[in-house]
Amino acid sequence: MLTFPSPHAAHCAISNPITRPNHPLLHSFCLALALALATLFASPFAEAEHNAWDYPPFGENEIALYNAFAASCQKFQAMPAGRQLGGNKTFGTAGQWQAICAQGLAQRPQNLNAYLTSRLARLRLGNTAEEGKFTGYYKPVLQGSRTRHGAYQTPLLARPADLTICNGQTGQLKPNGQCLNPYPTRRDIIGNLAHYKVLLWLKDPVDAYFLHIQGSGAVELDNGTTAHVGFAGKNGHPYVAIGKVLKDMGALSGTITADKIRAWLKAAKPEDAQEVLFSNPSFIFFKETPSESPGAFGVALTAGRSLAVDKSRIPLGLPLFLSTTNTFDDTPWQRIMFAQDVGSAIKGAARGDIYFGQGPLAGQRAGSQNASGKLYALVPKENVGEQAVAKLSNTSLKD
Repeated sequence: MLTFPSPHAAHCAISNPITRPNHPLLHSFCLALALALATLFASPFAEAEHNAWDYPPFGENEIALYNAFAASCQKFQAMPAGRQLGGNKTFGTAGQWQAICAQGLAQRPQNLNAYLTSRLARLRLGNTAEEGKFTGYYKPVLQGSRTRHGAYQTPLLARPADLTICNGQTGQLKPNGQCLNPYPTRRDIIGNLAHYKVLLWLKDPVDAYFLHIQGSGAVELDNGTTAHVGFAGKNGHPYVAIGKVLKDMGALSGTITADKIRAWLKAAKPEDAQEVLFSNPSFIFFKETPSESPGAFGVALTAGRSLAVDKSRIPLGLPLFLSTTNTFDDTPWQRIMFAQDVGSAIKGAARGDIYFGQGPLAGQRAGSQNASGKLYALVPKENVGEQAVAKLSNTSLKD
């Protein structure tokens, strides 16, 4: 039976830079050892959580917390020790987080929550007079083929060579060297497929559209293999929510959810569904990745523990405490999470998108998630002095 921690990791926890600041080499060794142990021992537990493409219990257990923490720690380790997260000393320096990581990863997974709670201070983000908004996202699993045949008729396109930035915005580079703004719309692109490289042919056009919204996913191919795809670029047109379009048409009413939109598109005539999709001029291009596409922080996301945030307000990698409601089953959602991704619709200090994982169960949870709540930054206790919480809410951060 695998156990935590090793005697060496325990010794490192005692000899960390908080109490022994004159031993940077020992500190680096301790964090590297802790990260190696996290990789070695946590992975078998994490695999046991998987059910095909689905990830129940959606991050509730200690192994999910441990894995998400280890992912942030890998990035902190590579930063210069003096670097301030977000350029704000309250959030801590990389050196502080390296020490916290060395201690935290030396804990047994079931003890990590208690360690982080005791080691870090909780600071409310956003306007404290109002609650924030917390939605969800996931990585879909689609059916596809490398060749066009049978039901595989919906193209997934690679980033074109003529997609560039000119005149301060996304444009199209012409063979004569001229650059035209804006780049073609979704309608124009689909109507001129011969000008684009097709990565894969997908089976379901509705699933393909939702892949554009999510930005990455996996495609189970008809040859028995799996291809991972991720964001490679966009045409620069503003995103238009087709849920609002359908509501304005009178096709949908009440609270608009992804499930309602999906059901309408699948039930509609193909030409009617396509016209609705064309009402959103934004278009995403993709690339194949060797494994699951990472989040914006450059680490693999952990279902139920990774949160997409506005990185101009919250530094990536930072642990957070989220108190909201899981609207799928109306249960409380109160747990430590990590700012490890971003989203174009995620704006503000008290706004977040919960990552629910891959596959249909994750999609059900993500599609229904929309609740108010409170978000807190978890920062080193020694950094909390006279700084007003409002400074964290209203100050744009440095990368």
